[in-house]
Amino acid sequence: CPRIIQSFSPRSPRLPVPPSPPLFLLSCSAVFLLLTLFCFWYINPNWNKLRSREIGLFFQTASTALFPFRWEDINPTTLLHLCGQTLSMSIIAIALAGLGGILLSFPATRNLFLPSGLFAPHRQNSPIAYLAFTLTRLLLLLFRAIPAPIWAIVVLFVCFPGILPGAIALGIHNLGILGRLMAEVNENLPQSPLKALKAQGTPASLVFLYGILPLTFSRFLAYILYRWEVCLRETIIVGYVGAGGLGRLLLEQRSSLDAQGILITLSCLIALTFAVDLTSGLMRRSLR
Repeated sequence: CPRIIQSFSPRSPRLPVPPSPPLFLLSCSAVFLLLTLFCFWYINPNWNKLRSREIGLFFQTASTALFPFRWEDINPTTLLHLCGQTLSMSIIAIALAGLGGILLSFPATRNLFLPSGLFAPHRQNSPIAYLAFTLTRLLLLLFRAIPAPIWAIVVLFVCFPGILPGAIALGIHNLGILGRLMAEVNENLPQSPLKALKAQGTPASLVFLYGILPLTFSRFLAYILYRWEVCLRETIIVGYVGAGGLGRLLLEQRSSLDAQGILITLSCLIALTFAVDLTSGLMRRSLR
């Protein structure tokens, strides 16, 4: 009987039906597509310039200037010194940004010190807590809203040109980014273990040391190591305004139309970025 055979035959597993995308996501995608098309229409790009004769002449001139390569013009001592300056600038900058970001991330968190937060569960109204939260968020927004070269110009206007002002400028800009990311980490912490510690009568300082820091510190270090690589690349841009390092050398080579020198400087930057990325990746994997 077909029904009896069908009843004993193994049933094929039903695949789960994927959920349909929400209407808000579809609306945002449509708005983004329309906005992209509008931007292309607004700037009215001239695509004919990409295949113009001037571009071909430029590549021909650049190839003529690069080859044959003059190895005798390379000064390894100067390059190593400038690479050391660039690496030192990035390390000082990320150290300032990381320390400042960790300190400012806690007052910039909603669920710690504000009323009905972890450390103020029964507080109904606190203008000082709201003022500290608002000022910290505005300060972090100001730091990351102004680009690093503008901060470098401001710091160099007050201080002397050199590595330290460039590191301070990079540290201020990255502090705003790291502080905001670390505040998000604090706000996404699981609240149940922390509230359990509070319910057992644990002091707030011990809850912070043994409950919050162990959950957040590894993520903080991961963000710091990731931004270190970005900070190293930004030293070139800061060097253009007089902060020193490979960026200052690249500006001089560009002014003198030294194509071979620019190629060597960019090669040194790529090698430094590769080394920092490798070191940062190994350290991040050790934190997992």
